[in-house]
Amino acid sequence: MSSNSWRLTSRRALLIIGLIVIVVVVAVFVIIYTSHKAEAVEYRREPVGTTSVPAFTRPVGTDQRNVASPSNGGRTFQSNTPGLYAGTPGQAPCNGQALITELQADPRKTAAWSQIQGIRSADLPNYVTQLSSVTLRSDTYVTSYGFRSGEVTWDGLVLQAGTAVFIDKRGTPVAKCNCGNPVKVTAPPQGAQTTFSGPSWSSFSSNSVTVVNRSSTVVKQITMVQINKDIVFVRGVGDGSDENSDDNILSRTEYPVNIAMGGVQGVIDLPPPPKVTPNPSDTETESPPTTEPPSESTPGTTESPSPTTPPESTTPPESTTPPDETTPPPSEPPPSEQPPSEQPPSEQPSEQPPGQQPQQPQQPPGQPEQPQQPQPEQPQPQQPQPQQPQEQPPAS
Repeated sequence: MSSNSWRLTSRRALLIIGLIVIVVVVAVFVIIYTSHKAEAVEYRREPVGTTSVPAFTRPVGTDQRNVASPSNGGRTFQSNTPGLYAGTPGQAPCNGQALITELQADPRKTAAWSQIQGIRSADLPNYVTQLSSVTLRSDTYVTSYGFRSGEVTWDGLVLQAGTAVFIDKRGTPVAKCNCGNPVKVTAPPQGAQTTFSGPSWSSFSSNSVTVVNRSSTVVKQITMVQINKDIVFVRGVGDGSDENSDDNILSRTEYPVNIAMGGVQGVIDLPPPPKVTPNPSDTETESPPTTEPPSESTPGTTESPSPTTPPESTTPPESTTPPDETTPPPSEPPPSEQPPSEQPPSEQPSEQPPGQQPQQPQQPPGQPEQPQQPQPEQPQPQQPQPQQPQEQPPAS
């Protein structure tokens, strides 16, 4: 009986263990399946010359039409990659001074636009004059911020190739010229199902949308191409005016070793640059606007502080760094100087009366008080004692 009961018990235990294993396997499978099944992320297609987000300003630039996005543009490019942007030597598609004038006409727009860019309202003119304007060669992911009735709105967009934008000192798009809206480069989350809405164009393909990866270093000049012409030129970064007289057209011997999207749009066929994988620690790309941006939806009428998480596409200017704090002088040196001033008087009384040295060991408890009042008391009792015995013998 004992052996049969043991067998029954072991079988029940194995059955229970088997059921537990099955439940655990099913639970793990469900967790893995749901984790990989991310929510769909929607981007709105925005053709050149249009805006689907409320405009901050009137147009301060002109888009270039009939620019077909190349099929080899659907990848991630570093923002300082040669040939990523297009333009015309000696001309700029956007006017920086017009943007400053439009924004400063409304203090609310000035505060909101500056807050999105991570700068102070007072620094807006200096910030804009350090921008450069270029034309996108390929369809590009961005998040665009608009302004309506004193509030900021936003939407994930795909800007069509030919859109004119301002780029900052790291070569990253920061504003759309035909509406003045701030933009931030965006990369769809990994594993997410990307969908598109809005009007389309003949060259659009979900596989040809470019992700711009922010450069980790400051870009002093950027190599651009002229569409439909075999012209490569260099433009200095930091000119927001309507003309760029410093553009330098390169000869064939000066061409870069590689170029983005070469062999299309009339661009010379050079080797493509190394592939870049978006890295959250090195880039400042953002996930699509599934949540509200911090403290950007309700800008005030006065200067608003920069957001706690400044946009990755910009870095706060040096003028916004807080002043160096002054450290108060240490309070310990004065007490450290007091002990040496007390020690000399304690040694001086012990050396002045040399004839009283045999009496000092008889007053051990009075030693700490000797520096204060030992000198006037010791000579008074000693002088009358020898005088009294000398007067008594002649009296007898």
